[in-house]
Amino acid sequence: MSFYKIKNRNVICFSKVELSSLFEISKKSELLKEMLNKNISMEEISNSVSHKGSNDRDEHEIFLALFIFLDFYGDESEVCFELNHNFNPHKNKISILKDLNNARANDSISDFIIKSKNDWRQFQLKRYRDELNTQKIFDFINEKVRHYGNNLGDTNLLIVLQPPIVYTITDISFHKLYEKVKSLNLKFGGQILILYNKNNNEQVIIQVYPQLTISKIPLRYPSEKTKVIN
Repeated sequence: MSFYKIKNRNVICFSKVELSSLFEISKKSELLKEMLNKNISMEEISNSVSHKGSNDRDEHEIFLALFIFLDFYGDESEVCFELNHNFNPHKNKISILKDLNNARANDSISDFIIKSKNDWRQFQLKRYRDELNTQKIFDFINEKVRHYGNNLGDTNLLIVLQPPIVYTITDISFHKLYEKVKSLNLKFGGQILILYNKNNNEQVIIQVYPQLTISKIPLRYPSEKTKVIN
């Protein structure tokens, strides 16, 4: 892990291997604790822990950044997080996932940052769990950007489609969505991105602001990139 100072903010960065290890150590410890307390099978506990993680905001952000989103970038890219102002890398240690979550800044507009070479890309993550149609998603985007005064600065808004039932995206016209978002006359310097799982075969990111683009990676073979985001 590495520490940086960016615009007077403390930032910690992990390689994929480092953050994977932190995640694995934390989950193994949690599994063992659950097994000892409840005396049930490893499979039952795994399902329980997985469900807890999917409902925990901090864990979900880390999981998505590490196991899904990072693969859209180069192998040397890192996942980074803003830290509390009082965090001291010489005194405060990050050995497990809980340490990281406790150290993360609560007042940051970004949920995670991707460091790709000398390029820093900040992301605000929002989970969309409503009906999948063009107007509904536009209304969701409009609500989120208005919350930030229509200006997220250089931070990218990343929307993950997670409806409560099995879904398809056939009712979404991303071209119409792009036109609707463009009509808002937004001025911020980041992007608005929509991430979804396509038929359990690939992860897809649609950029609907400031331009309309598509990026894909195979779900089962994340190292085989079809396109790296510009």
